[in-house]
Amino acid sequence: MANKKEVIKDWPLETGDYLVGDPTSSVAIVSLGSKMNEELIKTGAAIAGPLHTENLGIEKVVANMISNPNIRYLVICGSEVQGHITGQTVEALYENGIDEETKSIIGSHGAIPFVENLEVDAIERFQDQIELVSMIDNENLDEIQQAVDKCLNEDKDAYSEDALIINLNEKPQEDEDEESETAVDETTNIQTSPVNGLAVNFHEIEVRIRFLNTQIKELAKLRKISSGYYAGKIEGIVIGFILTIIVFLILQLTGI
Repeated sequence: MANKKEVIKDWPLETGDYLVGDPTSSVAIVSLGSKMNEELIKTGAAIAGPLHTENLGIEKVVANMISNPNIRYLVICGSEVQGHITGQTVEALYENGIDEETKSIIGSHGAIPFVENLEVDAIERFQDQIELVSMIDNENLDEIQQAVDKCLNEDKDAYSEDALIINLNEKPQEDEDEESETAVDETTNIQTSPVNGLAVNFHEIEVRIRFLNTQIKELAKLRKISSGYYAGKIEGIVIGFILTIIVFLILQLTGI
């Protein structure tokens, strides 16, 4: 029988749209864009829920996985989230890690694949602790159950190191509740935007700027390559033209 570790108090630490089963189970399930929490938690998983964003959502998944050493498998199933491409982004994170400077997930096809609150040690822990089981775009519950059963039957011991707890820099819930209260103008009855929403928007803007800067750098590299190719092509044409004239003159002088 596999050795298990005591689960930390209040696990899972990060909030989300998920259900919790047996926290000592070795399997966690992410259903991407599909809503199958109730069906998936019955498979024997420790936790099961969707994943809609390739930044904050993935940060929460990683945080909840590495804070429970009993979880050794992450099954990714359900329909891929278009635009965010969360399933492929998790795969890219697992296989390639992140760029330490930009905090971007290497190889992700998502729109804004930045994990601002995850350090390299947290990513490495995730990669070492978890075995990824990819079933992207698969909603067949029988096949998912078979995959979970296979993981459970392997009966892995809990990860050798204790829970790794990371801070995602989220505000206390009571502060969020105060800031997210929607203000109503009594004279016009117009609903105004919550302050917390503005904070999220500013964060998204910053993330997008980082992403654009990365893309600009890549375009600059491509432009250099293209410029070099174009210059070489022109140079080749000129040299060929000069050689043609020289050959023509030689033929004229020799009377051939």
